[in-house]
Amino acid sequence: MRPPSVDDDPTELTLYCLAHAGGSAAPYRRWGSFVPPGCRVVPLELPGHGARLREPLADGLDELVAGLVPTVLSSAGSRFAVFGHSFGSLVAFELSRELSRLGAPPAALIVAGRNCPTGTLSHHPMHQMPDERLLGELSRYGGIPTELRDVPELLRVYLPAIRHDLRLTETYTRSPGPALRVPLSVYAGRRDRLIELPQVFGWAHETTAPFEMTVLSSGHFLLDGEDFRASLTDRLRRVLTAPAPVPAGSPSHTTVRATSAL
Repeated sequence: MRPPSVDDDPTELTLYCLAHAGGSAAPYRRWGSFVPPGCRVVPLELPGHGARLREPLADGLDELVAGLVPTVLSSAGSRFAVFGHSFGSLVAFELSRELSRLGAPPAALIVAGRNCPTGTLSHHPMHQMPDERLLGELSRYGGIPTELRDVPELLRVYLPAIRHDLRLTETYTRSPGPALRVPLSVYAGRRDRLIELPQVFGWAHETTAPFEMTVLSSGHFLLDGEDFRASLTDRLRRVLTAPAPVPAGSPSHTTVRATSAL
């Protein structure tokens, strides 16, 4: 393991990406087609998910984060950012906290589709629902692709990972600790029924560095939208060209970027 060193290329950025509950790293492998030059996308696959499906699921969020830290510290260049969607936002946040504690904070934390860490759930807990009801709820939120919903054998394979991630996010309580000193960006869909915009804005309290919130016209699964991708590309370009990190004790600055159609 190592923190970024002065010998690394300061003009490059590694973007580590974490998926929603039950999701895999596979969709992020296509992000290289639209991120700006100088940005390298590295999806982080969790045990029991995707290509690591045969591995046992982690007991808790702390174990998940501990397993990701060596990967980030050993392969990151001089600058890296962390992105997470929904459940992945929570993992990205806790990973950024741990990396900051170790003296290797990310250049930016970017999250999407989740209320802030101190917020409450905007939906009924689902992780203990019977299979059929759980699948119905997930379908209602757009979380089960049609090709998967129609193949019960595949669904049974993926359900344990979905339940596991839902349990972690639905029972999560933020542990005490200071706000990050990391620029933080959050994306929210105006039609997302799993969030509430005032609670999404609560992410602003999780950093003393610049914060911005972008509201799109989408639902919960917003990552394939052209508006999201254009906004994320712009955000990454600004991270790539940003000056030195905000020093400790500097006042925070908040920007709200409302790009949705009313």
